Amino acid sequence: MKERYSVFVLLLILIGVLFFMLTSNTVRKSKSKIEELDGKIKTAQEQLNSARIMDQQLSQFALIIDNSLTKTASFSFDEINDFKTKIGQLADQRSIQLNKLSDSNKFSLPGLIETTYNLELEASYVQIGQFISDLEALDNILKIHALDISPTQVSDKEVRAPGAPNRYRMTLELSIFKVKKEA
Repeated sequence: MKERYSVFVLLLILIGVLFFMLTSNTVRKSKSKIEELDGKIKTAQEQLNSARIMDQQLSQFALIIDNSLTKTASFSFDEINDFKTKIGQLADQRSIQLNKLSDSNKFSLPGLIETTYNLELEASYVQIGQFISDLEALDNILKIHALDISPTQVSDKEVRAPGAPNRYRMTLELSIFKVKKEA
């Protein structure tokens, strides 16, 4: 009888060990499969994020191209005035004093339309940098021909507050281009 109990107990222990070994092996395989799938998901997520960023950049580029194509031979008065308004708004947003803003048509290469703007601004050095960054962010093809920054003269009547940033006068000549569409 004791032998039967001993065999039965050994059989139960053997079954228990086999059960735990099979369970641990199954869990190990499942864990490695989960880690493999997790790696694939992370790679796919990174590719998706890259594709989204590229889509945003390309849509911005497409907008610039759309704004830069025309069938007309020159800029319209509305386009010129709209750009002047944008420049005025950018200067106003940055609290920049706009002293002069003029435009003129320029002779350009065949297939291109160009109009040039001359600006004279007074602002701090940081404001000038921000203004130029704002210009770069516009949806137009721009070219800066000349950029001159010089300190403003303080007259005897003007007294700067202590700690106030230095003011600079910036003269900027920039052009906007459009490309004539071929028929």
